[in-house]
Amino acid sequence: MTPELCRFFRRRLGWSQEALAEKATLSVSAVRAFELGRGSSRGYVPGSLRRAFEAAGVRMDSDEAP
Repeated sequence: MTPELCRFFRRRLGWSQEALAEKATLSVSAVRAFELGRGSSRGYVPGSLRRAFEAAGVRMDSDEAP
C-alpha cells in the first residue's frame, strides 16, 4: 500500500478520510499522515487500510494504478 494507492482507492470508493479511518479503525490523523507520506509504509496502518479496501471489494492483487 502506498499513499498514492490509498488516495486513489479511497476516492474511487467515494470515501472521505474520516470514512476510511472509521472503516479501518484508525484515527483520521493516521489516515491523513499516511496519505501525505508521513506515515510508515510498514506496520499496522497500511495493513488496516488494505483490509478496509478489500472488505469493500477492492482487489489489491491487481496492478491497478492511479
